[in-house]
Amino acid sequence: MAMTGIYPQDPWFIHHVNGSMTETSIGGRDMAFVPYWMNPATAKEAIEAGRAIVLDVTSQFIETAVRGKIPGAVWVSPREILNRNRHAADLVKDLPGLSRDKTIIAYCTCPDEEASARLTRVLRDQGYDAWLLDGGLPAWRAAGYPMELNQAA
Repeated sequence: MAMTGIYPQDPWFIHHVNGSMTETSIGGRDMAFVPYWMNPATAKEAIEAGRAIVLDVTSQFIETAVRGKIPGAVWVSPREILNRNRHAADLVKDLPGLSRDKTIIAYCTCPDEEASARLTRVLRDQGYDAWLLDGGLPAWRAAGYPMELNQAA
């Protein structure tokens, strides 16, 4: 069956309604998508205790303007995350240093946290304890938590 319209056939496509991420389509079926949010204070505690891996899904173009990241965060290409033709298992296989023994916290600068939300959903479906940083990097910075300068390219 051929799919028509502007959206590619993708089992992990995130839909937006009025600018908010509301549901996802799995294999053509719509289902509720409830993002798993972690507030910055809880994230900071998990990071400091060594219980978390932080994934920075910020665009390299934005990264230069943002001038900072959460200390120790591992950069993941948002282009790879949002690539609609990429199979979820391949995506997870290529991520650096993942462990099912640790909490994974992801953040990005996409509208509606699209890249980090997709990554979190894929990781959860693969059995990882993955969370979105509530408010993203702006909330982390607003709380006065430590920042690490980005490395020059």
